[in-house]
Amino acid sequence: MDRDYGLDIDAIVGHIDSAPTLSFFFPRLRRALIVDMRQGPEDGPYIRVLPMARSLHERLRGLKRARPHLPKATELVAIPWPIYVENMVRSGVWARVMKRIESAGSPDAMSAAESALTELRAIESQELTALIQGGQYETIWAREPG
Repeated sequence: MDRDYGLDIDAIVGHIDSAPTLSFFFPRLRRALIVDMRQGPEDGPYIRVLPMARSLHERLRGLKRARPHLPKATELVAIPWPIYVENMVRSGVWARVMKRIESAGSPDAMSAAESALTELRAIESQELTALIQGGQYETIWAREPG
């Protein structure tokens, strides 16, 4: 267990190295990073930032719709990431994701992964700005004037 993040980074890395399909979900951002390493004649690895699904079954159905040329995914490793996106980079998790994608030999997948990280950073920045400015958040209680 990594004390800085409260996540078992070793277990996460193990899943990155072996699972055919991963979903890192970011509850604060209501988004998920989907990394589907399955490939076929018409399909390379699939890396996208998508809205969070309501269930794993919903996510698997969505993958089947997005990748109709591949057999239905039978497993999906879901990894909650309740902390900042940048912690994926600092912890080495992102480097491991990129190494796995690079091993597939797909420049398009590498580019998609870089774009996904940029997108997640932008979404998080927007969310933090909204939090500071009070855009979509409400005060639960206020200080008594006094």
